[in-house]
Amino acid sequence: ETDEGLLSLEILPIIKQSQNHHGLLHGDYQRYRWYCSRRLHRVRKSLRFTHPSRRYQKKPVTPEMITDIRFLYIPLINAERAWAYSMQLKQEANTEIRKRFHLLRRLRRAVVHSNQLLWLCDKCGRCDTRTKLEAQAYAAWMLGNVQFEQQQWKKAFENFGNAQYVGLSCQNAKAASV
Repeated sequence: ETDEGLLSLEILPIIKQSQNHHGLLHGDYQRYRWYCSRRLHRVRKSLRFTHPSRRYQKKPVTPEMITDIRFLYIPLINAERAWAYSMQLKQEANTEIRKRFHLLRRLRRAVVHSNQLLWLCDKCGRCDTRTKLEAQAYAAWMLGNVQFEQQQWKKAFENFGNAQYVGLSCQNAKAASV
């Protein structure tokens, strides 16, 4: 939390650090996906936001629930897990053509989770500006990944450009505040 009581989540540094420490330094997307699954379970357990033991029931995160920054980790880690699975399938798609369709489904799922993170940051009213900007950059980057895989080059270029622009403005804002 910041001094004003706003929630602050440094999305991009958290992601890069997790990716580099848990498999992506060597291109091991499966190891990173397993790490995301374990981390998601730990976050849910620490928030007492787990599923009932017998059957899976979807428990969406709503803006009213966000009293702790860890609630924002749930859509972030879900998006990372879906993205890592799609990248793993991309490596395996060279041998099996059908994996490409599964890869696109997982990338779309990652976009859904990244958009949920952006929506939560906008609607909860407790997130600082930097968190909102980083969520916007992350959602644009995820959408750019989907469009790149669908060979929609112009749209992908625009979204990657938006992500880069927002990311640079976050970086400049951080440098100015220090």
